[in-house]
Amino acid sequence: MEDADDVEQMLKQHAARKAGRDELARAHPDFQQVSPQLGELDEEAMADLTARDPDAANRLLTAMGRAFDPGLRAAARALACRLPVGTPRAGVPDRSGTRRVVTRRDDTGSDIDLDATLAARGAEPHWRAEHLHTRGWRSTGRACVLLVDASGSVAGDELSVAVLTASALAQRMRPGDELAVVAFWSQAVVLRPLSTDPRTDVVIDRLFDLDGGGTTDLDLGLRTAAVQLARSRAAARDVLLLSDGMPTDSPDPLPAAAALARAGAHLHVLSLSDEPESVANCAALAATGDGRVAPLHRPTQAPEAVRTVLG
Repeated sequence: MEDADDVEQMLKQHAARKAGRDELARAHPDFQQVSPQLGELDEEAMADLTARDPDAANRLLTAMGRAFDPGLRAAARALACRLPVGTPRAGVPDRSGTRRVVTRRDDTGSDIDLDATLAARGAEPHWRAEHLHTRGWRSTGRACVLLVDASGSVAGDELSVAVLTASALAQRMRPGDELAVVAFWSQAVVLRPLSTDPRTDVVIDRLFDLDGGGTTDLDLGLRTAAVQLARSRAAARDVLLLSDGMPTDSPDPLPAAAALARAGAHLHVLSLSDEPESVANCAALAATGDGRVAPLHRPTQAPEAVRTVLG
């Protein structure tokens, strides 16, 4: 689902439950210090809490982003959009200019690369789709899709983790880099289509508003991410899957992971669980998708996890 009107309607149907001030105070011991009055967010108190317990600070910030109090909710979301999560990606382009001609293992190029296509077929008697290689223009930037598991099997700090991961990715963007954000459960919804816009305010608002739940269709999520990446001409194309890797109601997701790798993308998995089955599933997805895996068990691990998989 990507149409703007459809996405807004879905968010209304699956809106997250809002919390009152009494509930926030019971769940978060530092709430009264950070928000002493209705509609108020004391950023100095939040900074002090962050210095003492950064994970508690991020949990409180995301909880306030779902507050009944509209002033507090808006202040928390605005702060979430400018969280300092690390140093932006450094380095120089691999060559001058912004585009170059490359061989691709898909049918989206301008011309058939006959030598590469014949080499891929080898001695096989019949042609297959994966034999086709084309030549086309690519930019030297990076296209990245953040794929957020919003199903019921993911519990705990997943919202804080998703917000911090989106912020970390946005802060790594150079001019010309592209970022998309997709949430999935039994459905898949494009919260932000692939774009070079460095801002995260809209997608963070949508992450706060979303309450997916239900079953986990990993195959659908991966295929939706592939559709976003297929629109890019970036030299580097990555999917960052934020999940426990447990497909509760899904076809086998490994073929979709392999299809991403065949298209020249890398599937990296930010693993939300340390359960052995979950760890094994996440490792298998990353290996099949020609990517890396990193643990992401609490919010403050998000920037380091992003650096680990993207380099």
